[in-house]
Amino acid sequence: MNERHCRNLKADRKLGEYWERQFCTMMADAGKMFTPMQIGRTESASAWSRSNGKWNHFTLPDVTIWTAPGEHHELKHKTPTKGGRFGLERYRLDALIAFANETQDAVYYTIHDHHGNRESFDNRCEDWVTADVLWLAKATHTEYEGESYVNGTCKKVPIMYWNKQLFRPLFQDGVLATTCGT
Repeated sequence: MNERHCRNLKADRKLGEYWERQFCTMMADAGKMFTPMQIGRTESASAWSRSNGKWNHFTLPDVTIWTAPGEHHELKHKTPTKGGRFGLERYRLDALIAFANETQDAVYYTIHDHHGNRESFDNRCEDWVTADVLWLAKATHTEYEGESYVNGTCKKVPIMYWNKQLFRPLFQDGVLATTCGT
């Protein structure tokens, strides 16, 4: 396990915000209208609905692209495991699936692959990959307990891992892919 993971919430949030801003800059350069949902927040952005007298809470993905057809991206700055897999907490995947099912919008798990150099600030189009969360939910995966921030506290949670080959380039030949998902 990476010793730097889940050790400094403030620094990790600052690094995440940097990469969210980089993603937004790339979307602006591609002519997209967007809203960064998490930048500047200390809690996750949420949406609410009520059905049958019960309130339903949805944790929002990091960035919404409003330009048609519209899509939502959960962003991470990471590199594959030694086994060539990208991971995501099960609770987070479940939240993204619930959001995708409610909105019927495309929701993607989008990764900036830092290739083992977490402190690098080089942003290259070819380092971004993405996968539709509904497709990932059905794809072959492994699951292990791992450390993650939950409400600002480091906890052991189930983490799902997928082969990195299941993720598509976000950009093809330097141009934003028309449909980001699989």
